[in-house]
Amino acid sequence: MKTIDILLIVVAIALLVASYYVYRSGNAELGAIVSFGACLCGAAFGARWGGRQYKKNQENK
Repeated sequence: MKTIDILLIVVAIALLVASYYVYRSGNAELGAIVSFGACLCGAAFGARWGGRQYKKNQENK
C-alpha cells in the first residue's frame, strides 16, 4: 500500500473514535460532522483502491 492509503485508513479510524466520544459527550451535531469526515476518508481510500484495481484489470486484457 502507498503511504497516502495508510494515512487515509488511520485518519478514518481516528475520526470514528473521535466521533464516538463526541456523541457520548452529548454533542450530536459535531459528532455527525466528524463521522461524515471519516466517511469521506473511507470513500477516498476506496476510490484510490478501485482505481488501482481497474488499471490492473485493463493491463490484463
